[in-house]
Amino acid sequence: MVHRLAGSGLRRNRLILTSAAIILSLLSLSFKPAPRNYLESLVMLDGTDYWILNCSQYICAAKRHRHCLAKNFWEYGCDGDAFVVQDVPSFEDIDTSKLVPGDVAIFHGVHVAAFIGNRTWMDSDYRHGGVGIMRRNRRKGGWFYGEVKILRWKNQ
Repeated sequence: MVHRLAGSGLRRNRLILTSAAIILSLLSLSFKPAPRNYLESLVMLDGTDYWILNCSQYICAAKRHRHCLAKNFWEYGCDGDAFVVQDVPSFEDIDTSKLVPGDVAIFHGVHVAAFIGNRTWMDSDYRHGGVGIMRRNRRKGGWFYGEVKILRWKNQ
């Protein structure tokens, strides 16, 4: 003989629904919302390993653009999809008042970085493990010396 307590089925259903709600809320915490635009993508890729996205792959992935090497950015504006807004002898000579978030700095055809605003640049560099805030060399040399071009996407 089975004795049922009044409302025990209701309690069981409530427990199942509560458990499902907790599981779904925990799962939703592990997912980032999709970026809405190029600039959000640049920031959301922060922390991506260098061996997954190097400097030019990072910029192109954020833009959802076919991959261009740093040399292609330098010589052809990433297949003509970006244009030069500044061409200066060194990084220190960039006129920051003319920068727009999303602009791309190309360091003499060997490295690229994206301006995200507020005097901040992001790149992918093996020295800081991948995508992150750009940190220039303390000593002369490396890819941060020499001529720099600033490009702006045509459909930014």
